[in-house]
Amino acid sequence: MQGENLRKGSWLEEEDERLTAFVGLLGERRWDSIARASGLKRSGKSCRLRWLNYLRPDLKRCQISAEEEQIILQLHKRWGNKWSWIARSLPGRTDNEIKNYWRTHLRKRTEIEEQGILQFSAS
Repeated sequence: MQGENLRKGSWLEEEDERLTAFVGLLGERRWDSIARASGLKRSGKSCRLRWLNYLRPDLKRCQISAEEEQIILQLHKRWGNKWSWIARSLPGRTDNEIKNYWRTHLRKRTEIEEQGILQFSAS
């Protein structure tokens, strides 16, 4: 498959349906085989990431709740940027989703709070 021209970029709905069908038949393993068997001109890695981050039936599609946000904050304080470790504590959430949420919503807020605490304690 390396010699072939692999498709890159956005996934089509038809590709999603085909990948979902083949994962249903073959299971969540051997992604290169799934990519070949399904006829998708995608790499096994691309198929695996598409499945894990977008197509898995157990993914939560709603916004991150306040409770989940607190868990992210607590675990990030303990482990740092170990997104896959944090994701294990939030069923239905992916490490990529948590990382993106951290970077867009939580990082600046925690930096501001830490600066406020530092300024307050220096006074």
